[in-house]
Amino acid sequence: MNREEPSNIINDRLPFLGLKVLDLSGILAGPLTGSFFAELGADVIKIENSLTQGDATRQWKLISETPESPYSAYYFSANYGKHTIMMDLTDAESRKTLETLIEQSDIVISNFQKKTAAKLVLLPDDIKNKYPRLIFAQLSAYDFEDSRPGYDLVMQGETGWISMNGTDMDHLSKIPVAIIDVIAAHQMKEAILIAMWKKLKTGKGSVVHISLFKSGISALVNQASNYLMQNHIPKPIGTLHPNIAPYGDLFTSANDIKFMLAVGSDAQFKKLWFSLTSDDKTYTKFEINSQRLKYRSELHHILQQYFGTINFASLEIIFSDSNVPYCSIKDLQQVFSNPKAMEMVHQDTVDGMNIRSVSHIAFTIS
Repeated sequence: MNREEPSNIINDRLPFLGLKVLDLSGILAGPLTGSFFAELGADVIKIENSLTQGDATRQWKLISETPESPYSAYYFSANYGKHTIMMDLTDAESRKTLETLIEQSDIVISNFQKKTAAKLVLLPDDIKNKYPRLIFAQLSAYDFEDSRPGYDLVMQGETGWISMNGTDMDHLSKIPVAIIDVIAAHQMKEAILIAMWKKLKTGKGSVVHISLFKSGISALVNQASNYLMQNHIPKPIGTLHPNIAPYGDLFTSANDIKFMLAVGSDAQFKKLWFSLTSDDKTYTKFEINSQRLKYRSELHHILQQYFGTINFASLEIIFSDSNVPYCSIKDLQQVFSNPKAMEMVHQDTVDGMNIRSVSHIAFTIS
């Protein structure tokens, strides 16, 4: 890819210049990790299977995309800044090339199942023993000994996410990005960075194992604690929060703008309430969060009556003055009309094709 550096952190800070990463992975979590290092200056080589026309996401196209194109928009979401080599890993000459690349690499990323890794002579421990300074990152669905495949949809179901999403048990939903893969990519980056720190201290490489399943579990946070401590099994409640109100409750302004509030404390609610009304008698019923949860439907009805008479621009002033977090419900066209969002977009030219994708770097270091 021809890189056009997208932001200051890429232009000014390339901490991984000289780092060599070999990306043997496909689909999303592993490639996202490779792109993270590529954006920060690493030399990332991605190996794709020539027998299957490369990474499966090359074929994951919208109806509007050209069927004959070797690329898809989905593919570019996770493969920025890499040098791609199509290779048949069962071919002897290709195997020699691969061995050379492994020997030259600091980090290898793989999501081969164990049986495939064994067939290709790419078992993590064997590679690490042969190249003791190498960091080998292995992603698996459940764990490396478990042969079951695990796409994001399966993992959202297996780790409880789908059971909590939607409006009720007859209208379940998945999160519309591959959230388990994204979380696993962050876990993989963290593990690799820790292994790099260990190598800096000891000179020794590492094998790090990352599980999609465990990544999904790790991100359950408050929902997991609600169950583990209170035996509370969360049900799908749309955008609502099980512990806080009004938080995620959907309202509509006088000019038909849909928005939500994220009232996180009794003090915030008090400011909000008295910015709308002087009715202190009704306020006492909703003064504390437990009461607002108990009478949530009634509270929503009352607030909607107030909000429904006020244009959203005026509501924004009220919310800001009350220090109440809020958001309107934006589609992606509206999102990327925000200059701050566009700062996250990089553009490349690949085989004469202009592409746009979102940066994986959402931080700065000074």
